Amino acid sequence: MTALVCLPLIAAAQHHHPAEMEKVPLRARQERTATQASSWFDVQYYKLDLAIDVNPNGLSGAVTVTGKCLQSNSTVLTLDLANSMTIDSILLNGSPAFFVQRSGSFDVTLDRPYLAGEQLTVLIYYKGLPVPTGFGSFTFSSHNGAPWVFSLSEPYGSMDWWPCRNTPSDKADSADIIITCDSVYKVGSQGLLISAADAGNGKRRHHWKTRYPIAPYLISIAMAQYEQWSDYYRYSPTDSLEVLNYILPDHAADARPKLAKTIGMLAHFSELFGPYPFLKEKYGHAEFTGGGMEHQTMTSLGRFDEDIVAHELAHQWFGDMITCRTWSDLWLNEGFAQYSTGLYFDREYGTERFRQYMAPLLSAASSAAGRLGRPDTTSPGALFNFSLMYAKGAAVLHMLRRVMGDAHFFQALRAYAGSTALQYSTATTADLRNICENISGKDLGPFFDQWLYGENVPTYIVRWEWSGAGDSAAVLVTIEQQAGRTIPAVFTMPLDLRIRAAGRETTVTVQNSLPVQSYRIPFASEPHTVVLDPDGWLLKRSIDGNDRSPDGFRLEQNFPNPFSTHTTIRYHLSRQADVKLTIYDILGREVETLVNGRQEAGVYEVEWKPADVRSGMFFINFSDSRLNQIQVTVKLK
Repeated sequence: MTALVCLPLIAAAQHHHPAEMEKVPLRARQERTATQASSWFDVQYYKLDLAIDVNPNGLSGAVTVTGKCLQSNSTVLTLDLANSMTIDSILLNGSPAFFVQRSGSFDVTLDRPYLAGEQLTVLIYYKGLPVPTGFGSFTFSSHNGAPWVFSLSEPYGSMDWWPCRNTPSDKADSADIIITCDSVYKVGSQGLLISAADAGNGKRRHHWKTRYPIAPYLISIAMAQYEQWSDYYRYSPTDSLEVLNYILPDHAADARPKLAKTIGMLAHFSELFGPYPFLKEKYGHAEFTGGGMEHQTMTSLGRFDEDIVAHELAHQWFGDMITCRTWSDLWLNEGFAQYSTGLYFDREYGTERFRQYMAPLLSAASSAAGRLGRPDTTSPGALFNFSLMYAKGAAVLHMLRRVMGDAHFFQALRAYAGSTALQYSTATTADLRNICENISGKDLGPFFDQWLYGENVPTYIVRWEWSGAGDSAAVLVTIEQQAGRTIPAVFTMPLDLRIRAAGRETTVTVQNSLPVQSYRIPFASEPHTVVLDPDGWLLKRSIDGNDRSPDGFRLEQNFPNPFSTHTTIRYHLSRQADVKLTIYDILGREVETLVNGRQEAGVYEVEWKPADVRSGMFFINFSDSRLNQIQVTVKLK
């Protein structure tokens, strides 16, 4: 999902966020935290039958909640609802019930003690003006003077506008979403549109029905004077899936060709993960003012860029079909969607495009604070931290792929998405680990412990020397993990080393698990470079222990050079420093500053994608607070 703001910058690389600008609140709002609803009640069905008014703004109607008791002798049922919404009355199994509305919840007195396995139905009549929390749980907006209403309830906002058991762990088996509003509007929601019937007095009643299990935060509405069209994904010679689009008329021309790429994405993801999970219903997009949110079968989009469209579609497998059981396992939603976007780019455009996508993610993840497997769930802004939840989540999957190998990794992805125990249900990190271990035959406990429950990334110092001649010629490589504030103190990972000499190159993989570890690698001639992790698989910082430049301060020639659309710039720091990397034209005028701030020791890469810059010669100037300065020349074709 995405937040209601524009894209942020990735601090380390100064790049725009490569996927959705996810879940960063527009402004400080009242925050919801955990459900207060009765844990003994298992929701089986929701029916939202609501009226939306826009003059004045308001929401009213009735919500039916049906479920069964998981324990005996319960006498009070508690459900979640913000106290900005006023309950008028409640029926329990068709009869009036006594209730008490509290702050964020309400209690319904049951007519008798219920036994485990018994079913009960609560019908809540209520009204009010929802107060948005988090990322804008229910928003009355406008476009060109016309009303525009939409919801974005992740993670805690469902209770702001409808009564529910507000937790991802309790999926209803099915839901009906019925919205009555002025007849000039279209309304998008989950599942299939059963009817859009005249309701009298200039109103229309829109009835959406989903028969797939669904978590409360994935139920949504989007209401505006939308332009509507459909594309179709043919998933067999005789069957196709509708991809339904509700887009504001003045944005439709821009959106049509971009959203048409969804068809190719569906094909790629279906091959990678298995069939689209909701083939009996639809997929779709409804425009709102956010970035993107993966509402089940109908994503909400605020922009139509390829990365965000792919990200939200991937969520239909990872997040919607298989939902994180608790918000502490949110990385199973966001890390998977973020990495899946890269897999789409790889399949659609090739390996180089995939690496371009991953480079800023790895950079951002290297600076992530906190523990991915134990995030701060106290507020949406903290929970949906980009560097931690998205970038590091994707990086962990990238490293898991390296540890398992491609064959086992992609087999595990299909097994995870195809698990009958997890499909249309919920999952934890332990579920993913078990599948990966069963397929790979490896104990992945140390991997998950250090990357999910550890903190920070290792800093490797690589030193090497060449010795011997003839058959005994070899490179002696010593890798030291620099002592620092990491948990664990020493990481265990396979490390790739690329050794290059004139007319000769080899890449070897070594297992690294000690504070200082040496490796003897046969190599017939004296190398000029030894590069750690040349293909960018790992979260790390690295220091060239053979670097003799002042303070290990070095700027490499950009590559490619010359270039036409983008180029990569790599630089080295052997200690923490305040650095600045700036592009100047041939007349010495500043064109763009790519990096400006304090960075830890390590090797960094940053991409330059000139915008509105004519071809010609330019200078890359790299400087630090110790008055070190290096400059290289770059040519834009």
